[in-house]
Amino acid sequence: MTLRLDPRHPVVWRSPRSIQIGIDHPLVVITAMSDGLERVLAALAAGVPRSGALMIGREGGASDDAILGLLRALRPALLVTGEPLPSPAPPPTECAEPDVPPAVCVDGSGPTGALIGSLLGTLGLRLTGSDDQATGLAVLVGHYALEPERHGHWLRRDVPHLPVVFSDSEVRIGPLVEPGVGPCLSCLELARLDSDPSWAAIACQLLSRRATTETPRTGLDVAALVAGIAHDRLVLGRSTLTASALVFDGDSGLPTRRGYRPHERCGCRSVPGNVTARPGALRPDQIR
Repeated sequence: MTLRLDPRHPVVWRSPRSIQIGIDHPLVVITAMSDGLERVLAALAAGVPRSGALMIGREGGASDDAILGLLRALRPALLVTGEPLPSPAPPPTECAEPDVPPAVCVDGSGPTGALIGSLLGTLGLRLTGSDDQATGLAVLVGHYALEPERHGHWLRRDVPHLPVVFSDSEVRIGPLVEPGVGPCLSCLELARLDSDPSWAAIACQLLSRRATTETPRTGLDVAALVAGIAHDRLVLGRSTLTASALVFDGDSGLPTRRGYRPHERCGCRSVPGNVTARPGALRPDQIR
């Protein structure tokens, strides 16, 4: 069992013999630090077994009672693991392949698309083209309505894709389509046709128009959020928009969550047993 100070909380000295762990809300304050206990504290910063902490403290002149008392006092700031600390990684060899960062395709032009690409790079993600087989996520940026062939391209390749759609009074981010799991973007179009049979004719008239909601401020807010969603999906394996979207009011900028479900007339969901999962794809139980 290894004990280690939680690195999220700084250790600071209040006086020559007094320490504090944590700044905004201190977890621990200890007012009687001896030389031996200082050695134990230093060892805990890197990680040490309980027996090792006792040995280090004794060598510094601290009693077992004092050392155990320190460990009890530090409990709110300690991480306890059952595994020994890993040994340092061997130096890379000439044949070692560097880690390739996850790849994202930003499908769409305009200032917001450019901002999204820039922020994805800041987060360590790699930008790819629409035909790159390594693409792990596509971000589709558009206005009013997305052409079916744009999202159909990614659905056929089983690539998760996230729409960002600017309209006249709102901006919609999502849902994050996980092929074979939740609703796809055709499901959304079919649902809209159910509520407004004229929507197909309206959408055709909007394909070449740009919405005034894509302002510099809105674009910046949207790009930051989309980059975070992409990072969560590709790096942390987490998605919160599989069956919902964040919809921002064009005037107030306030977001609301809008839910969606697969449409009964859409064939996007394969027959159970015929789905082939892509490497890295989320299972339904992993999506929350």
